[in-house]
Amino acid sequence: MGDLIVGLDIGTSKVCTIIGEGDKTGELHIVGIGYYPSTGVKKGIIVDIDETAYAIQKSVEQAERMANRKISSVYLKIYGGLTTIYKNNGVVAVSREDREITRQDVERVLQAAKIIALPSDKQIIDVIPLEYIVDGYGEIKDPVGMSGIRLEVNAAVVTGSVTAIQNMEKCVRKAGLEIDGIIVGPLATSEAVLLKDEKELGVALIDVGAGVTDISVFKNGGLIYSSMIAVGGWHITNDLSVGLKISFEEAENIKKKYGTLEKVDPDRLEPIKIASLAGKSKTTTDINEIADIIEARVSELLTLVYERLEEAGVLEDIVTNVVITGGGISFLKGSVELAQKIFDRNVRIGSPQNIGVATPIYSAGVGVVKYVYNNRRFMYPSTSTDKKEKKNSRLLDKLKEIFSDFWA
Repeated sequence: MGDLIVGLDIGTSKVCTIIGEGDKTGELHIVGIGYYPSTGVKKGIIVDIDETAYAIQKSVEQAERMANRKISSVYLKIYGGLTTIYKNNGVVAVSREDREITRQDVERVLQAAKIIALPSDKQIIDVIPLEYIVDGYGEIKDPVGMSGIRLEVNAAVVTGSVTAIQNMEKCVRKAGLEIDGIIVGPLATSEAVLLKDEKELGVALIDVGAGVTDISVFKNGGLIYSSMIAVGGWHITNDLSVGLKISFEEAENIKKKYGTLEKVDPDRLEPIKIASLAGKSKTTTDINEIADIIEARVSELLTLVYERLEEAGVLEDIVTNVVITGGGISFLKGSVELAQKIFDRNVRIGSPQNIGVATPIYSAGVGVVKYVYNNRRFMYPSTSTDKKEKKNSRLLDKLKEIFSDFWA
């Protein structure tokens, strides 16, 4: 393939940049990784454009140095909970005289599926074909090259909040980058951590970040449910801070070093030194006290997820596994066992399998790159055409600005 694919994951606690490149054999390689802390996002919504843009810039610079390549555009992840999916269909007549279906026909039918009444605060992010139908014959994945007179598509039209998307775009452009496309978080993350059989039979994906948890369910190979709750790993840190009377920073260090839900025999307890809130003296705690605090919050988070799935009526669709990913709770000892009790299903931690990014914190960023790479033959020229039109428009505006004095 040769071209770089860049995935950008703007999270509550960090901005992650992943650069992927395909080789001649068709295998995707991760060639650049960038990670930079950020505090510009709250509950999945950007609250500080300057802070977020700076974190994007720094994260991208790290990835560029590692890949030894310069990048100018990215694919952006949006939280699944900020999107709404509508089912719609499109119909077109095959254009060629010999009735062979071309990429242009597929692009036209996908454009036809976009014709849908939307609220003024929503915009279309993506159109995902669920099946193509050629002259009444359905369940077709890719109709290009087939013969027919009438081409139809049953599609999932993904929409998102105009305000949320525009603010994300502003941050990316302020960091000096263009946007190639916006990818829905669960669709991206599923490419990195879910198995094909899981997605076919039925699986739940729980992506726990610092500030929010993205919840999604896949069945028959597609996304059938997506939601979000405003609880994440930082809530555990806050509980430790309040419970142990220490600073948030110290609580985060304690969580990373001693994070567990598993208690030990009281006779084997050893004191753990922690810095007091004033920072002038040391006090102590023990692993059981830490475990009690963490378990209470993790139990609440997972119970909220269970209740959300139960309300949506999709629990019975989860036939295989519940997969937990993201950096919020996946590293905490005992979280899998607790989740198994709450969901009454097999639970596993999901991580990308690529060398260098085999940790849940990179699941979304790697997933964006994999989603684009795996679906590149279905990503039709409309994206690049729109991009060229936007570039030409900006060029024309610049020329007008430069020669305005002469035209006056």
